[in-house]
Amino acid sequence: MRILIAGLGDLGAKVASLAADGGHEVFGVRRSAAPAPPDVALLQGDVTDPASLILPSAVDAVIYCVSAGAREEGAYQDAYPIGLANVLRAVKKSGSSGARALFVSSTGVYGDAEGDWVDETTEVQPTTFTGRAMLEAEDVLRASEFTGTSLRLGGIYGPGRTFLLDALRSGRPFPAATIEHWTNRIHRDDAARAIVHLATGSIQPPVLNVVDPHPARRSDVLKWLASRLNTQLLTSAAPPVRQGSGDRRVSCGRLASTGFEFRYPSFREGYGALLDERATTDEAP
Repeated sequence: MRILIAGLGDLGAKVASLAADGGHEVFGVRRSAAPAPPDVALLQGDVTDPASLILPSAVDAVIYCVSAGAREEGAYQDAYPIGLANVLRAVKKSGSSGARALFVSSTGVYGDAEGDWVDETTEVQPTTFTGRAMLEAEDVLRASEFTGTSLRLGGIYGPGRTFLLDALRSGRPFPAATIEHWTNRIHRDDAARAIVHLATGSIQPPVLNVVDPHPARRSDVLKWLASRLNTQLLTSAAPPVRQGSGDRRVSCGRLASTGFEFRYPSFREGYGALLDERATTDEAP
């Protein structure tokens, strides 16, 4: 297959590497001239600047995997609904209107479910500008002529994404108001594997949750990590830094039904691997 990936950040670069390792011809779009992963053809372009998007013809799949430049409403509008529309128009112009399209969205579109389960049939009610921007981009894909899938990813963690570990090590307190909320995660490597699995497979659902099978309360995750780090979990009465994150358990049953197998089915396996790797690095001479 010929696969075009818009966005070569941490996740996009991992997706590109896996696709190239799988024998696919991969093109990656990014703003900077920084090198692409091995065996990935770099196309320098900005998704917010249609004139810069000179894309190859006859691609079979398009994966839109960009990151917003800032946590601001304007940046999210530029990166998601506007950027996705620009890329899809450029793909059509290049002669690849028959390509399948995958948009990397977020479980933030569900809003708050007060701890209940949600799945792909649940009504979406985003309560933050980030979730609303993602939902607008999903609507852009749905209204396009492309056969598309919106992949609603949970919180990504993994190499280079160690916020919880770093916070615990530094003694930073966590807001008590949300510590019992349910959380939904996906290891970076499983997220990338799932994206490639869906881009190259025959199953093309319009919406798919990409989270691991075991939601966990934030307190359980933090207590387990604190125990592994031999440190204390501190809480505070301060409000959460990010409001409206939602309390929900997200089902990945539809993803599992496609035949995808998780390498890290819960935070224990994923964070355990990170901690073991870090311990090995620290012990290296």
